[in-house]
Order: sequence, then structure tokens, then C-alpha cells
Amino acid sequence: MKFLLLSAAALMAGTAVAAADDLPNRVSTVTPVIAQSAFNWTGFYAGVQGAWIRDDGDAVRTGLAGVPAISVPNRAGLGDNGLGGGGQIGYQMQFGSLVAGLEADFTLTDVGRSRSSVNPASADPACQCTATTTLTSEMNSFGSVRGRVGVAMPSLGTFFDRTLLYVTGGLAYAQIEHRGQIAVTPPGIELQTVRDDVKMGFTVGAGTEIALTQNVSIKSETLYYNLGDERLTLARAGDQAVYRFKNDGWISRVGANVRF
Repeated sequence: MKFLLLSAAALMAGTAVAAADDLPNRVSTVTPVIAQSAFNWTGFYAGVQGAWIRDDGDAVRTGLAGVPAISVPNRAGLGDNGLGGGGQIGYQMQFGSLVAGLEADFTLTDVGRSRSSVNPASADPACQCTATTTLTSEMNSFGSVRGRVGVAMPSLGTFFDRTLLYVTGGLAYAQIEHRGQIAVTPPGIELQTVRDDVKMGFTVGAGTEIALTQNVSIKSETLYYNLGDERLTLARAGDQAVYRFKNDGWISRVGANVRF
């Protein structure tokens, strides 16, 4: 009897061990959590902006014929500060932390300066006539079409996730009026020329944009622009004075964008 009980116990133990060997091994696995950006800059946007413009333009005399050199100035500084306002529209795409896009903007401006110089019209001290030279440069509008490349850094926290640091550059254009006049009195001789046209060049700069909500952001940027030179010839009969007007400067803007 005792032998039978021992045999039964041994059989049950062997069965339990065999069953345990047939059970699959369980390995604990943890699914990694990939951090995703809470804000995405991809999409179309449009907005408004205000601008401060520093125009570094000047006029340099490059030619003279008939008119005595003493009569007209060699150079006139035409740099000026002014304000402007306008808007922008663009589209950009985000690839990880990299953001790239294209933006077009237009700004109405109020920048311009006029310089007058009164000189003797002749080197002869007996001559009582004078020559008044007036040179003017005015920018009435400014626009650009630029590429933008920036970086957002969600790994540094929520603020950096919603902050875009970017560089930008592309085509710039402006409506610029240049005027020149030389009036000799007496006898009342006058040389006058006006050029009012669109000047084209380039612009480069950098800026920062911060998203306040999923659809609204504010931005600040500074651009350098260079619209090349323009040659203005003041002529009458055999008298002629030629001036080269330089058109470059800086524009700083703050604005807001709405995404849709």
C-alpha cells in the first residue's frame, strides 16, 4: 500500500514538471515612447506687419560737361529713416526640426530725403550768379519674394517647440523716385531730370517667429536690401551733370500671421 502511494506521488510530480517545461517563456517588453512635436509649422499663412526702414542712399557725381565744377557738389548724402506698413503671405513645410518655405510681402513706405547745395556758378569773383543743386531720393513702396529656412527645437521644451529661428533671402523690389535739379541765377538756366520706376535687387536677413496658438503667431525680422544704382543725367544744351544714386539699406519688421 505504502509502495502504491509513493508511486502515485512520483507520477504526479513528474507530470507537473513536464507541464511546466511546456509553458512558453514570458519576456517583459516596453514599447518606446517617441516624443512628437506639439506644434507643426506646415501650411499656408497670411498676416500684417509694421516696418522701420533705414535708407542708406546717396548721390555721387560721376560726370560733368559744360557746367563749372565749382557749381555743383561732388556728393549728397540722402540717407533717411521712415516707417511703413503692409502684409505678407507664404507657405512652409516642417521636416522634423527643419522648416522651409516661401514668403512674399509688400510694404508701403514713407522714406526719402532732399539735399540742396548753393555754390558760386563761376570761379570768377566778379560773377554774382549762383547755382542751386537739389538732389532727391524717395522710396514709396518695398516688396520681396524670399525663401525661408528655419529650425524649431521641440526637444528643448514647449517654448522652443513653438519658436522658429530662420534665415531668409531672395528678390527685392521698390518703387523709387530720383530727382535732380541745377538752377543757375541769373540768368535763370535750369537743368532738371526725374526718374520714377521700379528698382530690383536682393535682400537677406534673419528673424524669429513664435506661435501663440495653433493658428496665430507673431514675428520679428531684420533684412538688408540692395537695389543697385541708378544713373541720373541733368542736361540742357551743352551743359550736363551726371549723378549715381545708391539704393540700399535696412528694414526691420514686426508682425502677426494667421495659419489656415
